[in-house]
Amino acid sequence: MNKRIIAQLIAFSISGASVIALAAGPPPPPPGAEGGPGRQQVMPSIPHRDWHKGQRVPAEYRHYNFVMDDWRGHGLNAPPRGHKWLGVNGDYVLVSTSNWTISNIVAGTQ
Repeated sequence: MNKRIIAQLIAFSISGASVIALAAGPPPPPPGAEGGPGRQQVMPSIPHRDWHKGQRVPAEYRHYNFVMDDWRGHGLNAPPRGHKWLGVNGDYVLVSTSNWTISNIVAGTQ
């Protein structure tokens, strides 16, 4: 009987430690490490001054990671039917989904 009680106490203490570890959450990133929400991929830098209306977006930027579904949260107008906002290197590019040509560019940085 004593062995059963000891086994239950050990199991209880292990499960309690697990719950505390889960409640604490992940450790914070180390100082100087870049972090934060977002899913934008790091690609070769193409500043907004190199983008032009009517130009086709390069194939490496035609990925769902660049599509800005939260255009309201970024202060952008609703994309017209058949268009999507892309977030590229801090800028916002409105493209046609049929041929990936640029319809509008909004500079996110100066």
